[in-house]
Amino acid sequence: MSTVLRLPFPPSTNNLFINVKKGRIRSQRYDYWLMEARVDLLRQRPAKVGGPVNLTLEFKEPDKRLRDLDNLAKAPLDFLVSHGLIEADNNSVVRKINLAWSDEVEGCRITIEPLFSVASASASQASPDGQDHEQAALHIRHRA
Repeated sequence: MSTVLRLPFPPSTNNLFINVKKGRIRSQRYDYWLMEARVDLLRQRPAKVGGPVNLTLEFKEPDKRLRDLDNLAKAPLDFLVSHGLIEADNNSVVRKINLAWSDEVEGCRITIEPLFSVASASASQASPDGQDHEQAALHIRHRA
């Protein structure tokens, strides 16, 4: 079963951090987005998804400026991890990312699709061929 989360339109990767004398810090724009995103998260209370996932991120174009779609993914992905909605955003967990512009959303809509579900693993235990498919699925999950 997929988990869907709606967040505000994120800042570009280019605007997440600023340089200061002692390194880099989060920008005011990023801090404000994180605050808004936390409020949206509390309102929606989405289910956490364990294990490998495929993600779809859809964004509404806020204006007519030219933008790089891939620069919008970092803030939402880091947000999913920092709030425990997915375990990590590295290749062991995130197996596929779809990015798209959409007029059907406000801000950003994220769909998290687990690659393995508890229901399908339980159903596979009673398979007619007598093989333990749940163990095979867990083995694949840990290798992925």
